[in-house]
Amino acid sequence: MVTGSLTVEGVLADAGPDSVVAVRGGVTARGVFTDGEMSVDGDIEADVVYGYYNDNTLQAGTVRARLVIEDEHATIASVEADLHFDLDEFQQGHGAGVQEQLRELLVDEVFAVDEDEDEGKGKEMMDRGLLFARLREGLPVFRTDAQAEAH
Repeated sequence: MVTGSLTVEGVLADAGPDSVVAVRGGVTARGVFTDGEMSVDGDIEADVVYGYYNDNTLQAGTVRARLVIEDEHATIASVEADLHFDLDEFQQGHGAGVQEQLRELLVDEVFAVDEDEDEGKGKEMMDRGLLFARLREGLPVFRTDAQAEAH
């Protein structure tokens, strides 16, 4: 529990489905990943906010991010995002047009062949592990940022 606001230079992540994170202020981070219960009384400001796992929720005032993904993890908040996939749209990454939209936004390095899913065998999909590894390392995850860094 954090009794005020929280600023994280890299990624704020909880400790799994049985964890609870409570922040009584707002959160600012490069990335926010939750597969547990996360409650933020204020707003969340991040590049990427990703909720994973179906037994918990992410609650906040407003989530402002370039990319918000609700991967079977409900977000109870107002969402202001360049790209937002809600519970119905994402469908574990197999929703209609999801990978194509992610491909337009994100760098190639966050995509990998999906060997786990029968229907996705051999298909390159966005890999949340690769995405959050790059966020933790401070590397670009968005195409526009990567292009600007190369110049």
